[in-house]
This record gives sequence, structure tokens and C-alpha cells, in this order.
Amino acid sequence: MRKYAIRIAALVFAAILGSGCASAQSITISPGYLNIGYGQSQQYTAVVTGLTPATVKWGINAGGGTITQTGLYTAPLTAPPYGALISATSIANPKIVTYVYVNPEGPGPTIVAITPNPVPAGNVTITVTASASTPFLSGALMLCNGVQLTTKLVSSTQVSAGDWLPATPATLTCSVTNPGYMPSNSLTVAIKGAAVPAPVVSPSSATVGVGSTQQFSASNVTSWKATYGTITAAGLYTAPATITASGTDSVTATGSGGSSTAQIKLVPKLVVSPAAATAVLGSTVQFSATGATAWSATAGSITSTGLYTAPTSMPASGTATVQATGTGGTGTALVTMQNYPAPTVSSVTPSALPLGTVTATISGAGFTPQSTVMLGGTPLTVTGASATSLSVTGFASTSGQVNLVVANGSMAAPPLVVRVGIANAQVSAAAARRFLEQAGFGPTPADAANVQTLGFQGWLNQQFAMGQVSNYNALLSSSQGGFPGLFLTNAVMNPDQLRQKVAFALSQIFVTSINTIIWNDSMVPYQQMLMADAFTNYRKLLEDVTLSPTMGQYLNTANNAKANPATGTVANENYAREVMQLFSVGTTMLNPDGTPQFDSNHLLVPAYTQSTVSETARVFTGWTYQPNSGGVSWGSYINPAGPLVAYAPQHDTGSKHLLNGYVAASGLTPQQDLDGALDNIFNHPNVGPFVAKLLIQHLVKSNPSPAYVQRVAQAFNDNGNGVRGDMQAVVTAILLDPEARANDNGGSDQAQDGHLQEPLLYIAGVVRAFGGSMGTGNYFGWDLVNMSQDVYNAPSVFNYYSPTFAPPGSPLLGPEFEIYTPDSAIYRANMAANFFSSWSNSILSYGPGTFVDVTPFLPLASNPASLVAALDLTLTHGTMPTSMKQDITTAVSNDANGNLSRVLTGSWLILSSSYYNVWH
Repeated sequence: MRKYAIRIAALVFAAILGSGCASAQSITISPGYLNIGYGQSQQYTAVVTGLTPATVKWGINAGGGTITQTGLYTAPLTAPPYGALISATSIANPKIVTYVYVNPEGPGPTIVAITPNPVPAGNVTITVTASASTPFLSGALMLCNGVQLTTKLVSSTQVSAGDWLPATPATLTCSVTNPGYMPSNSLTVAIKGAAVPAPVVSPSSATVGVGSTQQFSASNVTSWKATYGTITAAGLYTAPATITASGTDSVTATGSGGSSTAQIKLVPKLVVSPAAATAVLGSTVQFSATGATAWSATAGSITSTGLYTAPTSMPASGTATVQATGTGGTGTALVTMQNYPAPTVSSVTPSALPLGTVTATISGAGFTPQSTVMLGGTPLTVTGASATSLSVTGFASTSGQVNLVVANGSMAAPPLVVRVGIANAQVSAAAARRFLEQAGFGPTPADAANVQTLGFQGWLNQQFAMGQVSNYNALLSSSQGGFPGLFLTNAVMNPDQLRQKVAFALSQIFVTSINTIIWNDSMVPYQQMLMADAFTNYRKLLEDVTLSPTMGQYLNTANNAKANPATGTVANENYAREVMQLFSVGTTMLNPDGTPQFDSNHLLVPAYTQSTVSETARVFTGWTYQPNSGGVSWGSYINPAGPLVAYAPQHDTGSKHLLNGYVAASGLTPQQDLDGALDNIFNHPNVGPFVAKLLIQHLVKSNPSPAYVQRVAQAFNDNGNGVRGDMQAVVTAILLDPEARANDNGGSDQAQDGHLQEPLLYIAGVVRAFGGSMGTGNYFGWDLVNMSQDVYNAPSVFNYYSPTFAPPGSPLLGPEFEIYTPDSAIYRANMAANFFSSWSNSILSYGPGTFVDVTPFLPLASNPASLVAALDLTLTHGTMPTSMKQDITTAVSNDANGNLSRVLTGSWLILSSSYYNVWH
């Protein structure tokens, strides 16, 4: 189960920082920090500046208790670990949030006596006695007449303090506070020898309706008297039945110290209008009453302006009493309830609803603000209502013909059959989502619908025809950094998904690394070259990589001088070795299906020898960086502005023995020698199956069958038109192969299916699955470093992980598992927990412009099975195994922390599961 502890102090500190950096948009909460007793209530208010509407959503972010949407907070009945944190979130902009800290405390002692009583004026020792059931504690402090006294703990039921008392005031009021608890009740005793003051009536004046009552109070009173009305010994005044000639009355309090009078203005009695009304359940009625200051209702609710809202279910009496209170006393009106009318539904717009997040308008008649809407048994949220129209949002997790039902209480309209999902879809919703995990960075709801409409081949054609959208131009203005943020932004937000995915795979074959390249202006052109070449030809890729100044720096092609017998130097072999070992041929001769060849002694047949490496290294001599100006100069510093240029004096022009017995003639120019060598490498029989398996592993699965590899290798060898190395043909063969499309609709998972999501795929896939947003200022950069996949910064030319890595004890390959260590696995789960954690905001942010919105899932939380079905479609194509779905449904059902918590719990349980982490 999802568990995370966030210290209140950190949140309060964040709130303090936020208040210190207030902008034009802000929220101020009153009152500020305070202590409050268990179960006691406190009214909070929020002042919103710079936002419209100027309203907030109240929430409890930690510590428990409850708060109404009018800001009335009620403390919990027990002590929370770190106090409680109340939040006010802007309705207009949910990213604007302010917090206030409140400290719930237990009840204080109950004091029963003060001695001596009365207390003599002058020097005196005051003793306060507590009830044995609520004793004093060590550190208890006595407060008398607002002065804190030096207090001695005599026993668990007595404390004492010395003081000097003047003759005035006439009384002494004391309380005692135990450390960490609320103050005790207060007791008041007389001060002996003090003069008794005259009574002072409170309030000193009042406005009272005829026949209504008003409570007056005064100290040292022996009697009360009213001129016209009546008043009790306790000061409860009742006005006369009619207004006096003067329109006034008075009350007088008399005591041994004298008397005091309060003046009363008599006004007509408060009258509520209308006196009686009829209301449909859930509807509103406007009441009015002159002089009303407060309203209440026995059933339903009523605002401070008298707008009454009837309850949504029938009260037992069938009626409700509305009461207004004000200067004229109280007045009432009777409301008679009527059941809901039966609604009718005529249409829904759009007529076909999308699979996933739904926003629609329902037209008909008889709708009320309390109307409910069900789509295929799943509730939708009503965001706006009139008698003829309902605006709804929610989530549809089942495609096809689905019943839409609108109900007013128990009265439901006949079902309206609507289509959910793509009509005449070329592929299923599950297949489209799975395909986008292979061909891109995971599905968005919109992209999945596009694949369903076009079909697999149609979508591939669309992607092949699309120009390059993604780029890293924005990083050219900075010397270092920024690749993680921009890579993820491209991957999540841009439509050229296939180009990006293939280029990312190529970047892990033709590896260069920032740990050597260092500067953005050198790495940007290289990665953009891979994106530009992703749909061209593998031969072009080999040449563009070979002459890239970035690769020239990384594997020492640039300024690679021919051998010098006088000094004993030879050509640098780095690039010659890696272009064969990692980029094209591999070290072992392969069969057409990618399996290794063995000789008669059952030993692996090498694809080349060290001599081949040395000879090939001679080919790659005599190349340097483009000059900034003037002629070509040997030994130039890296210039990323263009490809390497030849410098013939440093090129080895001798003949060279290359792969498969090919001999390069002597006397060739650097370009001729390069072309011949790359043609020799490109046409080696290993290249098709070698490249095919690498690309399959990155796009589809870690353990392709030999037959699968062979079919893709055949497409590499000949695209059907006699062209070798056609990348569009190769990518198409990989993604449309029967082995890639097997189990598109789930239910037949095999151990050799799919591959572990490397960190970049995991992060981008999560955000895209929820239709979220990614900004370049996202916070995932350090997460990627901590999960061993800093973008374009592999530790070596062998990439982040080896394509031949197998987890210990496994007969299957799992390349990405090489960086999925126990620490990395825990880090990934905690990262997801951090992202999918929120006390009250359903828009989950992870940096500027980076968020997912789980609001559409909230109405489903009351039905855990529906919620998990929606999360299944969103994250696992709708093909989650039955047992896993049941386990998550049970966990969600047991989450009693509200709808948002249920959504986050279900999401995290899926995101941290092995079933999700391995794209099947």
C-alpha cells in the first residue's frame, strides 16, 4: 500500500516561503497559527487577490479534523502527530495554495475552588483546587486577572502562587494551564475589602422586535426592571406586543453599588416572505425578511441571503421550516417538498464519446442541479445544469454501444444509446495503446484514437510523412545542461513519436556521451542528425555518424593521423573497432536469423580479427574539423557546424585488407577510401540480423525469436524494391510483424514478451497515459541521474546497459535490468509515489508546465471496480490480469481517505507493479 510521510514543518516552511514571495495572485488565511481543543471548532476566512472567482476550496492536508467549504474547521478528537495543516486552494487557479497551521490540544484541568474565598487585598497566597479526574501536571501555570503567576505544584489537585492584590477590581478570576493542553475553566471570587462597583448593562442599547426577546447581562445585579416590557431575574427581556408611543423602552439593572440602564428601540416583528412555498427536491426558493441577520432550515440548506436549497431526498415529514433571525426577532416559513420530475434525454454532444476522458453536453428536459448521469453504469460528474441541458465530465473505460442514463433521484429517463470510442475502428483500443508503447513513448488518449482510426500501417505512413518536429535548438543558447527536460518535453508533447523513438534507439546504438563531448553545441547537432536520419537508409546513417564532429571527438576519428614510422605512432583504432563491433557487424558471424555461427569445433566464428581493426583504422585517417575560416588545418579544435573534412596529407593511402577479404586499392582519396570501407561494412551479411535484433529489443521485446529477427533482416536486406538498409521498411517490419502484434488484446502474456521500461520511457509513458503535460522545467532530471539514465550521458560507448545482459538466474535477456538495481527499483517506486501524492489537489504537478490531471477519475472512486477499470485502460491497455485487478480493487476499497486518495492509491499500485514496469 502507498505510504509516505511528509513532515508538517516542511509544508509550513514552504507556505512561509510562498507568502514571502507573494505576487499579484495570492491567498491570505485568517486567523493565523492558534491552539484549539479536541473537537472544538474555529471559523477561517480566505482573502483571494488577483484571481476570479475569488473563491477557494478548503482542505485538510495533514493532522486530521474536518473543514467545511465555508471554512469552519473542527479539530480531531485525538492528538495528531505533528498538529494539523489547513489549505485554501484557488478555484480559479488550483496551483495557488496557502496553508495555515493549527495545533489541536487536549482539554485542560477542571478547577473547582479558589482559596481563600473571598481573597484579601494585599499580599496573599492563592490556592486553586482541581477535580481529581482532571489533575494538574508538572509545569502547570496559574493565570489570575490576566497575569501569569509563579506557580507551585502542591499536589495533583492543588497549585498555589503568591501575589499582591490591589483593592480594585472587586473580583479575582483565575485559570490554570497544563503544559501542552488547553487552559482550564475560569473561577471568579471576590476581593475582600474592595468596593462593589455599580452594574454596567450589556448591551447598552438594542433593537428588538415587538413580542421578541433580548438577553441582557450585568455584574453585581440584585434586580432588573423594564419600563414597558418584562425582564426576568436573569436579564431576559421580552418586548411589549405593540410599539410604544415613543417607539422605545428601557431596562435597568440595580445592585448595591448603584444602577445602570440600557435603551431599547422597538421595531415591527420580523416576517419571512413567502410564508409558505413548494419546492422540488434539490431545487431552490428565494426567501426574504427585512432586518434578517441569520437564516436556518430544518432540512436542506439556506444561504445568508435567504436562498433555500431543498434536500435531495424526501424528509420524513415531507416539509422543512425556514427560520430568519434578526433585529425583529425570528420569523418562519414552511416549505412543502415535491419529488423530482422524471427527466427526458433527447441527445448528447458529441454524438460519439471518446474512450477515456469524457466532456459532453446532454440535451433534454426536466433536469435539475441534482440530476445524476451514468454512462454504462459509471457515474459522470455534472459540472453545469439547466432545465434543458447538463454539462458532464468523467471517464469511459468501455468502448462500443453504451447506455447513457439521466436520473432525478429515483426518477430516471429511458436510456439513450451512445457510441463510446472510434466507430469502425481499424484496431482495438488495447491494440492501439500497446502499439504506441512500441512505436512511441506510450499512448495518449488522442493518439490511441488516431491509431484506431488509421490502423497500424496508416499511422506509420502518417509518421513517415511527418517532418521532423522535435529538436534541441533551444539548448544551443546554453553551454551545458537541459537535455533531460527538453527530451521529455519532446517525448510527451510532440507528434513525431516514431521519429523520436527510432532516434532514441539509434542514440543507444551509435553512442556518444556528454561525459566526453561536454558542450551542448556539440551534442545537439548529433542528436538532431539521428532524428533527421531515422527514416532514411542505414548506409547514410553510417556515413553521417562517421563524419559527425561529435563522433569524431568521442571515438577519435577527428585528427586521426596516418602511421608515422619515425615516431612509432599508428592510426587510432577506436572508431574502426566500434563501427564494426557495436554499430553494424558484431564480433561473431551470424546466421540470417541472428543466431551465432559455430565452427566444426563448436567455437564461435569471429566476424573479423584484430588485423581487420588495424587495417580499417587506416581508412579513417586524414579527417579533421571544418575550419571556422580559411583553409583546412590539421589539428583543428572541434567545430560542430558541419561534418568532418578531409586533410589528404594525413591520410594513409596504402592498400588495406578489410572485412570478408575486400582489399581497398592504394592511392585513394580520403573520401574514396571512406566510401569503400563503409560500403564494405554495410554489405556484410551480419548487418541485417545484427541491426534488426538491436532495434527489436529497443522497440518491441528483449527476446525476439530467431524467426522474427530473420523476417526483419530480410526487410533490411531488401525493402521489396531492391534497396538495402531502408529504415522505413525495417521499422515497418519490426512493428507489424506477427510476433510484435501477438497478444495485442491481452490474455496471452508470455515470459519472453516485451521489455522493462527504461527510466526515460517510464516517465514519459506515465505522463502521456494520463494525457498530461511536460515542460522543460520539469523536476525529472535528477531522477534520471539517480536511475542511471542521464540523457545522452551514457557511461561509455557500450550504452547505459548491454543488449546481451540477462538478470542473474534468468534464461532470458533483460538489457534494461542492468540499470534496474534494487536501489533504482525502490527509487522509481518512490518517485511515482512522490508524483502521485496530494492532500487535496487533483492536478498533480512535477515542475513548471508538468502535470497530470486525475480529476476525471474522482467520480469513479465511490465504485472501486469502475475506478480500477479506468486506470487499467489508462495504464495497461485494459488488459490487466484479473487477479491483479481484484487485488488493487480491494486495496482501493479499503482506502477510507477520500476519493482523491483512492485514485492516487490505485494509480501508484499499478505504476509500481511489475506488470506495468514491463511493457508487454
